[in-house]
Amino acid sequence: MNSTSLVDAWRETMVDTAKPYLWSDEEALRYANDAYLMFVRLTGGIADFLSDACAADIVAGEAVSTLHPSILRVMSATRRSDNQPIEIINSTDLGKMRSSDYGQIKQLVLDALQGPVRYMVHGMKRGEVRWVQVPLVDDVCDMHVYRLPLTQITDFEQELDEIEEHHHIHLVDWMKHLAYKKQDADGFNAKASEQGRVDFEAYCSMVKSEWARYMHKNRIVSYGGL
Repeated sequence: MNSTSLVDAWRETMVDTAKPYLWSDEEALRYANDAYLMFVRLTGGIADFLSDACAADIVAGEAVSTLHPSILRVMSATRRSDNQPIEIINSTDLGKMRSSDYGQIKQLVLDALQGPVRYMVHGMKRGEVRWVQVPLVDDVCDMHVYRLPLTQITDFEQELDEIEEHHHIHLVDWMKHLAYKKQDADGFNAKASEQGRVDFEAYCSMVKSEWARYMHKNRIVSYGGL
């Protein structure tokens, strides 16, 4: 299913297939794009470690770098130069963090000490991370992330290939939610809008639960004999 077939499916459910449409093509595409984004947001994001969005430049002498705006969560990070891990720290946990150098335990601080990047501190400012230590040389941070789609639906015949095809038809529910909110004598229907939202969010919750079960690592439990 692409953006054209998605809009066509939505128009059929809205009984809005004859011109002049009650909802314009421009509105339909906006609803489709918002449904696409909301599905990804409510299901936890698109797992990625291969696209350009998963790389952040480490610039010598610069303590701060910008992340790709699509990133929702960073799960792991490494320095590309030597494939060594960069530990991810939330800014609110800085006071609790300790590091060990040559057997000496010390509190982690955001100072200007330069050296290989060992920590990525996020949460200080949206879309930016603070490196510890401040890098001495240029490098790249490669990440495993969960992110939003890299493209938006702005026209017909666009592919929806960042989410699996069997999810596409359920985007119609969120499009219905938005369409029935339109302040129009012929289109406004608060009850139908709410039902579209409930149906969509319930489906997203189910998908998120299925993904969590898929990601769960089974463990073997051994019981001692009597």
